[in-house]
Amino acid sequence: MKNIALLSVAAGLVLLVWGFLSHAVLSWQDAVWHEFTDETVVSRALTDNSPRRGVYYLPYADDDPGPDRVRAFVNVLPPGTELSIGRQVVFGLVIQILSAFLVLGLLSRTRDSSFWGRVGFFSGVGLTIGFVSHAYYWNWFGFPAPYVVATILDSVVGWTLAGWAVAVLARTSAFGWRDAGVSGALQEHLRGPS
Repeated sequence: MKNIALLSVAAGLVLLVWGFLSHAVLSWQDAVWHEFTDETVVSRALTDNSPRRGVYYLPYADDDPGPDRVRAFVNVLPPGTELSIGRQVVFGLVIQILSAFLVLGLLSRTRDSSFWGRVGFFSGVGLTIGFVSHAYYWNWFGFPAPYVVATILDSVVGWTLAGWAVAVLARTSAFGWRDAGVSGALQEHLRGPS
């Protein structure tokens, strides 16, 4: 279990670092994000018309508003909402570690414990996560295809890097899985004592 936890932490750290590099350093998604013409006016309209923190959809009606109306899908954090970057980083890391642990559990059910099999599995998970979570918004809420593609690619790259880290660490004798592979170790752990 200790080795699985260490692999989860390593993969989680890789995912967190990739997220930072992707959004703060490379900023390659900026090409698909847009700035409002007058943020002050939009901010005032959101403050005046969203009574509490939450997700809002415009127009909020069951009938089709037609093409002549503006549509919006927005998460509103009203003035006074406290956001702590330190807390967000810590929670982000915990989420990534738990996600990696779940993926390692899935990996334990596969037969290919080769280096590239592990990397490929993690890449496939990244593609699945990106597609399932973002293609939905393209279809139902009209999110632009370039945004959806960029977000899916971001997920694939992050999970591929995490898979590479797991594959590299699982090959080292420090983890004791040189022959059995991480899949065998996980399966043995999940089965428990004989």
